[in-house]
Amino acid sequence: MRSYFVRFLCLAALLVGVLPARGRDIPQSALDRVDALMREGLAAGYYPGASVAIGNSRGIVFRQCYGFTDETKTVAVTPEMVYDIASLTKVVSTTFALMRLYDEEKVDLNKTVGDYLSCYAGTPVGTITISQLLTHTSGLPYFPAYSLLFSNANGGSYISNRLNAELFPYPVDQNCWRCAEAAGNPRYVSATARPGYRRAGENTYINPDVDSLIIARIIRSYKPEQRGRYVYTDSNFLILRQVVEVLARQNIDRYVASLFAELGMSNTGYNPLGWKPPQMIVPTEMDYLMDRGLLVGYVHDDLAAVRDCVEGNAGLFSNADDLSRFCEMMLNEGRFRGRRIISERTVRLFTSSPLEPRGIYRGLGFDKRGSSSSLHGGYGHTGYTGTMIWMDPQKDIFMVFLSNRVHPTRTNTGLVDSALRNKIWSAVKSSV
Repeated sequence: MRSYFVRFLCLAALLVGVLPARGRDIPQSALDRVDALMREGLAAGYYPGASVAIGNSRGIVFRQCYGFTDETKTVAVTPEMVYDIASLTKVVSTTFALMRLYDEEKVDLNKTVGDYLSCYAGTPVGTITISQLLTHTSGLPYFPAYSLLFSNANGGSYISNRLNAELFPYPVDQNCWRCAEAAGNPRYVSATARPGYRRAGENTYINPDVDSLIIARIIRSYKPEQRGRYVYTDSNFLILRQVVEVLARQNIDRYVASLFAELGMSNTGYNPLGWKPPQMIVPTEMDYLMDRGLLVGYVHDDLAAVRDCVEGNAGLFSNADDLSRFCEMMLNEGRFRGRRIISERTVRLFTSSPLEPRGIYRGLGFDKRGSSSSLHGGYGHTGYTGTMIWMDPQKDIFMVFLSNRVHPTRTNTGLVDSALRNKIWSAVKSSV
């Protein structure tokens, strides 16, 4: 009898090693390490403040705020405050929307852009498939939206990669400076409100005709011979936003608001100044790129900014509690606290690695990483403003990291250079 019991224990131990870690607790030692790393990042000046949440398929097990909302260090970060989550928008908004539309059999991933959007029909862009957009293998190039609308009032270059404090005094990135005087194209940019114009900042209003300008630029600059190569570009998700709106028959911000409501994500959405007090919105950067001043509640990303602060690649604001709900739903393969949100097959499809044999580690919308990365085995996304969500279904863990590392300017690259977010993930992943 005893030998059977011993064999049973051995089998149980073996199963624990090979089955997903669902239900395992995250050790306190790992959470203490997360806390220490967050404090180290704060002390090193990687961000003025941040919010982090660690959890699993049962919900949050650790959530903490650090530091202050800006460089003045007068207002402490609180859990209710929302951050500009930048490219997390790609998965939390656009991909989420497409997953629901896929469940409803309204979108075919093998169909082309031209099948859904008449403005691209008959052009090479129209032959790109939806799956190629989601995996960034469409071949579409990156282009800076600001370059279509702003120029140097004194002539010459708008941006320089050589330091010249007199002619190019404004830092817009590491080793990149803007000219002394930015001039907005008067046909598209106004410093005062005009009928029909869209607000992109406290004193920046954009003519909606810019949409046609952007579409024309995408079509004109596209080189089909680049298709199949991995090129990460926001243009893919601009087009996917258009696809969502055609199929959902409403603007993407309204459509995803209904999805967020199903998860109880009451602090997530576009254009937060319409639903959140300004003091509860964490400032991002002092925007010199489009001369918009300090951004509070206006999206940091220039493409989203000129598109009514609503775009498929950026524009969402959220907090750690809300994003944890999204992660919890994904770890439960589309279920959230007893309710089916997305089908299991759709979650598995969108988080799979269809192009891994070609060395391209992307899901459908979701980012993934190769075996040499500490992020291997999971999926999620990072955001330029200093954000990240990551989930591992085998380990049954998730991480939400929110910061405004671009404050006061995006020249602060400490968070990226230190790989702090990956270190935090590794501390949790190795403990379960």
